[in-house]
Order: sequence, then C-alpha cells, then structure tokens
Amino acid sequence: MSGMAALSTVWRRLAPEPVRRLAQPLISPLLEAHVRRQARAAHGADGQAGGPLKIVGYFSASHGIGASARLAARAFEALGAPVERVEAAGAALTWRPAGPAPGPASAWIFHLNAPELLAMLGHMGPQRLVGPRYAYWAWELPKAPPLWLKDAALVDEVWAPSRYVARALTGARAPVRVVPHPLFLEDYAQVRPRPREAAFEALTLFDFNSSAARKNPLGALEAFARAFGNEAGARLTVKTQNGARHPQALADLQAAAAAIGPRVRLIDETWDYEAVKALIAGADVLISLHRAEGFGLTPAEALALGTPVLATAGSGPADFLDDTVALLVPGRAVPVEDAQGIYRGQTWSEPDLEAAALALRALRDQPALRETLARAGRRRAAERLSPQAWFTTLPDAVKQAALRAARAG
Repeated sequence: MSGMAALSTVWRRLAPEPVRRLAQPLISPLLEAHVRRQARAAHGADGQAGGPLKIVGYFSASHGIGASARLAARAFEALGAPVERVEAAGAALTWRPAGPAPGPASAWIFHLNAPELLAMLGHMGPQRLVGPRYAYWAWELPKAPPLWLKDAALVDEVWAPSRYVARALTGARAPVRVVPHPLFLEDYAQVRPRPREAAFEALTLFDFNSSAARKNPLGALEAFARAFGNEAGARLTVKTQNGARHPQALADLQAAAAAIGPRVRLIDETWDYEAVKALIAGADVLISLHRAEGFGLTPAEALALGTPVLATAGSGPADFLDDTVALLVPGRAVPVEDAQGIYRGQTWSEPDLEAAALALRALRDQPALRETLARAGRRRAAERLSPQAWFTTLPDAVKQAALRAARAG
C-alpha cells in the first residue's frame, strides 16, 4: 500500500464523518494531485503490451458522450478487433483503486471529458493501466477550460470530434487529433418513419442536461412561428428528455410552445434509439438552431436518414454540413447566457431567425429541394461519417494496435 493510500485508510477509520465532510475541500486537491502524478508515470505508451482495445465510457447513458463510446466500440469490432467495454458510471476519485488490477491493453480509449477522466483514473489506479492512453473530449465553447488543457497530460493524445473542438483545445499538454463519430449507415437504411400527422412536419430535439440555451429550442419555436403564422398545414414537434431535472427550463419551453398553439407538440420523455430514429425519419426537416455544438450527432444522423437539416452555420457541424447538403443560417457572436448555469463566459452564435423562417418556407414550398437535400445528405454521411472514413482519422499506432488485436483475436 502506498503512503498516500495508507494515510487515507487511517483517516477514514479515525476521523468522524462530519470532520471528513468539512475537510473534503482541503483533501480533494491533494487527491487530484496524487492521481495526476501517478497518471504521468511511464505506462507502456508504445502500444506493445498487447491485449484488447479497452474503451472506457458511459455505455448505458443516453447522452452524446455515451453514444461516442458505443459507436467507437462497435466500429473497432467491425474491424475484427477485440474490445473490452469498461463502464464508467459510478466511478469516483479515490486514494486506493477499486477492484482487481486490469490486464494490459493494446490501447486505453477514454470517452470521458477531463473531470470524469481524472475521477476514472483515480478509481482504476493509473499506475495499473498498462498501454497507451487516449481521451475523447467534447467541448462546446470556443476555448476549453485551462485545467482541461493542463490535464491533457494525463493521456498520450486527445481526440476531438471536430475541428471546432480541436481549436478550443489549443495549448493542450498533449497532441490533439480530430476524430469524428462513426455512423453505421445500415442502422438508418431500413428505418420506418413515424406516421405523419401534418402536410409539413418539422422537428427539433435535445436533452435538457445539454443546456436548453445552447440547443436553443426557443429559437426553433420562434422561427417556426415566423415561417407559418396560423397556417394549419405545418406542425413542429419538440422532442426533449430530462426536463424534470430542470423544471424552470421545461416550464419556459412549455409556455413558449403553448403560446404558438396546437401546431406545436412538446414531448419530454426518454425514448429508445429506434423510436428517435423513426421520429427523425418521419420529419420534413430537422431544425438545429443551436448556439454551439461540439459535433452535432443529431444533424449527422438526420443526414444518414435522408431528413433535410436546417442548422446554424459554424461550430462542430461545419465539418460535415455545408450549403450543398443542408440549409444553413448565419449567426452572430453574442455573450453566453445560460439560465441553467451549465455554460458561462465566452461567446457563442445567435442564429438569424428570419433567415431560418425563410428557409423553412422554402422547404415547405419546394418538395424537390427536400429531395435534393435528402440525397446529398445520405451521400455526405457515407463519405465522411462511415466507420471506414473514421478509421482513416485514427493515429497510426491505434490502427496498428487494432489490426494486431484483430489478428490475435
């Protein structure tokens, strides 16, 4: 047992719980420093240790970073490489690692942002993780937090889902590589669209945990209202989840939807993946008037499903969205304002809602435009977001490790 772990054991046994709770703000920085020192020790970064590719993430979660872990694991398995999934839910920063020591890995790939990565390393024991380490980070504002840049040193390379995120990580203490999410086009080929209930069906969807201000459903509501006024033939579905965790933000959205009337349907429920795909496939347009995106998984999936996309220009989706495959509206830089407190400081983009309204009317009035965008979107998804395209973006060491693991498996 290390000196720090032994001290922790004595502290837990002798100090009363109220004392431990009061002392936690003093202890946490010491614990974090301890884990950082361990993580920066030699760990077999040449990738010759062998073993499976070990992907660490929130595999059971419905948010984007959970999806990134699932997609990466599946993409490696499609290459024939053995993958071990390591669930990160419930991990906490501790003095002593939990559980038996893990075996070596061809590579450790953490689909965890910097704070969660530090906690998981403390939970697992970084000195016990043999093999090169990579961290997949998503950030939605123009500049990542300074501590993230410092904690890039915990891994051998940071992977960013877009050029936008890579720029936000400028100054990181590890190399940064753009590695987009892979999409499996066969998942979208046979989706049965949800039956339509209006002549023109618009859709916007988001998770309240991702910040209503950033996803900007109020902008989608306003653009829809400007586009169609009191016309009965158009309807907007606003699909959300986790509203109960953010009651004021949900109440604000419900009030805005009610002000427009029955042409807006608000659904705050957690659906399975197939139901969400059917909802997107049944829409005439996916509206994403976000103020910032790290990648934009939902617009990417809409492309694969052949659903036209109306989106704010710039940020993460700019890597795969342009005016040949989507309708893009300009934005202007404004200070971040987020009533939920998830984001603060810096700037993000305020989309032009009048331009969005004009684009919605054009989509409604021109079925040929919808069909052109649908075909172009499917092509773009196949060209840039397939597992084959994703594999080309990986570092050579990981490609070779995956191929060695596939041969050994």
